[in-house]
Amino acid sequence: MTPQDLGALEIQPDPIAAAALERKRLEQRELFRLAGVNALARSRNGRDLNPEALADVRRWAAYPPLQGPMGTGEPQA
Repeated sequence: MTPQDLGALEIQPDPIAAAALERKRLEQRELFRLAGVNALARSRNGRDLNPEALADVRRWAAYPPLQGPMGTGEPQA
């Protein structure tokens, strides 16, 4: 088998895996959003943060909220 033979193989994306990966990404963004909101609240609206951290926190807090509940964290069978 040569590398040219392998080039002819078509890899089909798995729609179930792609949907699970997208859901995981959205849940991760929600966790960052919550962290940003909490950091702003605990730092007196950013007054206790350095400018770089404040920029990160504001960016995270601006993420749109997750539509629907987050997963339980338990593995799916």
